[in-house]
Amino acid sequence: MASYCPHCGNPSPDEARFCMTCGRERLPVASAAPPVAAQPSPLGAFFGRAFRGDWLSSAKAAAWPTGMLLALAVALAIPTYGQDDEVVVGWSDRLRIALAMLLQGFGGGFEVKAADGSPGGLYGDGGGFPGSSGSSGSSGSSGPGSSDYGDAGTDAIGAASLSLVPLTVTLLMVGALYLGARTLRTKGAGLEAAVRISLLVTGVVLVLGLFAQPEIEGMRISSSPLLAALGTLAISLAVTSGVLQRDDLAGWLAQRPAARSTVRALGTAVGALGVVVALCSVVGFIVYATADDVDGTALLVVLPVLPNIGFAVLGLSWGVPVEYDVQGRSAMGGSSTEHGSFGLGEISDVWGGGAVAGALALGVICALTLGIRAARRSADRREQLLAGGFSLGLVLLFLGVSGVSADLAGGMGDWGGQGTSEFAPSVADGLLFGLLWVGAATFLGPYVLRMVGQQSAPPALPAVLPVHPGYGPVPGYVPGPAGSHAPAAGAPAPGDPAANPANQAPAHPPTVAAAPSAPYAVGPHTVNLGAAPAPVAHDPAADAAAAERKRKVLVWTATLTAAFVIGGGATAGALILKEHNDGSGQAQNKPPAASPSQAPEQDPQASASPSATPSTDPSTSPSATPTIPSSPPPGGSTLPVGFVLKQDPAGFSVGVMDGWKRRQAGSQIFYEAPTGGSYLQIGIIRNTPTTSYENFLGLEKKALETPERDYRRGQLTRNTYQGRPGALWEFTHIPEPDEGGVRRHVIDQAFVAADGTEYAILAAGRADLWDASKDVVFSTATNTFRAN
Repeated sequence: MASYCPHCGNPSPDEARFCMTCGRERLPVASAAPPVAAQPSPLGAFFGRAFRGDWLSSAKAAAWPTGMLLALAVALAIPTYGQDDEVVVGWSDRLRIALAMLLQGFGGGFEVKAADGSPGGLYGDGGGFPGSSGSSGSSGSSGPGSSDYGDAGTDAIGAASLSLVPLTVTLLMVGALYLGARTLRTKGAGLEAAVRISLLVTGVVLVLGLFAQPEIEGMRISSSPLLAALGTLAISLAVTSGVLQRDDLAGWLAQRPAARSTVRALGTAVGALGVVVALCSVVGFIVYATADDVDGTALLVVLPVLPNIGFAVLGLSWGVPVEYDVQGRSAMGGSSTEHGSFGLGEISDVWGGGAVAGALALGVICALTLGIRAARRSADRREQLLAGGFSLGLVLLFLGVSGVSADLAGGMGDWGGQGTSEFAPSVADGLLFGLLWVGAATFLGPYVLRMVGQQSAPPALPAVLPVHPGYGPVPGYVPGPAGSHAPAAGAPAPGDPAANPANQAPAHPPTVAAAPSAPYAVGPHTVNLGAAPAPVAHDPAADAAAAERKRKVLVWTATLTAAFVIGGGATAGALILKEHNDGSGQAQNKPPAASPSQAPEQDPQASASPSATPSTDPSTSPSATPTIPSSPPPGGSTLPVGFVLKQDPAGFSVGVMDGWKRRQAGSQIFYEAPTGGSYLQIGIIRNTPTTSYENFLGLEKKALETPERDYRRGQLTRNTYQGRPGALWEFTHIPEPDEGGVRRHVIDQAFVAADGTEYAILAAGRADLWDASKDVVFSTATNTFRAN
């Protein structure tokens, strides 16, 4: 093979040493350099070390969070949640449901879909008329396997989703990750171990998420395992990296004072908020535990959301209401669109003024805790304000995620509907009231500390050298204990000529200010300078800096005070104006007094044909029609013996039997007999689109579509109640055919108020015990009912 000469460019054989054309010696062909092995990138090298590391130790650290999660799920799966002899949801299914609920703390979801369609329509086979639900006297708490969701084997249709972040689970996961990472930190592990722990925990959560998707009685539950795994990965990396790289982070912050101050302020805010939320959670748990019909199962179910309750209580104590928004249609309550709030005013209505005073006292304690902790742990005023800002930001963040919302499109058994509901503290009100409370607490924190004889954390100061009278600072001295000064090693003692270099005359004494006398250490001896004050030299730069700090403090004080006064005054004025408007509106919308009771107008359709009245059995027809007053007697009605007048927080008053327990299901309020079987139900439908009579006709049509209920009409007529158009409906039916077939008698008086709200006053009991001539429950309720 020929190659070319580097001198003349003519070809020559490869083996020729000299060019055959120009005769010059050809240069030897350079041999190719050996290939250099490719070096991995820094990221590749890091992951290589991570995957080749100690997986056994990382698995032991990952056992902390995974064990915590499994222990919580097992504890929640132990109760049967109202299932008696016939257990529909077994222990394994309850465990999977509990896991699906807990995984929401890391970003998972909870969605229920019906696997089978139902020929009964949107609401299943419940009929959707008042009284179709059971008459149990215990509301309890809904949970996995709750019998309130229908009978076993009932078909279901549609889907439902629940959005809730159980903050207890999130906080416990963070704590377990911290403990697990600390076990490796003592062994010198680094970021590679953090990656291994995070991957292991994420893998376990992904497997548990796939397991937590049971299918029960035609319902399939989805836990969004991928979202839960991604959330777990982010939380695990953040916590374990912070723990294992703590020393490196501290060294990095030591060179950046601004960043160090910011991190210290954030830590102060987190610690103070943790104390506050713990206190509010305890208060909320005690209030919940003392409520009626709360048993051990209900207390266990509420534990995963204790911090959620704590933030709601904190908001209420600061004046932040819990807002609710319900839109849609339910099988039990009909069409409904409700929006309202529960705040200090509602607390006063339910528990009285003492509860409001207690809530405000709790708010003061929480605010001062934030302010005092920020003052004690901050090096200067700027860091204190930064800690207050972080506290407010964290409060708003957790107020936004502590609520619960649900979407429903379908039903199962007697329970169902279509719409959305949301219950959450108001973040907008939280911002307004949080600025007032946190701002005032941040301003008052240092003064409260001074009142109790404490001081805030002072910033680090340089060592101050002692000053000898007439000479200025003595070189070679460092601060000694207890305010004394001791000479440094090898330094000349006072009076020694070496103390004044070159034996020069003393310098002119500088301008000095008086200072308290203190013992002065000279070698092993202590000399008391007597009453003569120790002079301290003036520093013009320091005086100017101090004056500037005082000016800034005055400016901030004036600003915060003005903001508190103006904001508080504006808020109080707005609340007073709103309360005045609400009172005026209620006065204008109050139903006018009507003429004496009018005879009910009989609907022609009720007796035109046998088909209009499904049953003519005389045993089910009332012996007499109860008298429905057109308006309550002036000044209230005289209650029969054994009855009390209830001021219900839902916005009405009614006379009920003493000892009957109240519970609420959506817009339906129940007062139930302790022995069960009888109850009084008040239904409220805002902005109703139909008349009461038309609503009753629609509900009756649904009742007739369920033959096993054996619905029989007693009467269905138009009438006038409290001067407003209404309707009276009386019927009997069998609410639970598979539970003995006990027939129930129901009588319901409904009317539409002037503001468009429909109220339904319903009394239900055993049909074989009903006697219209001896009725007191329904007649007392209709005689005393008044909408506020």
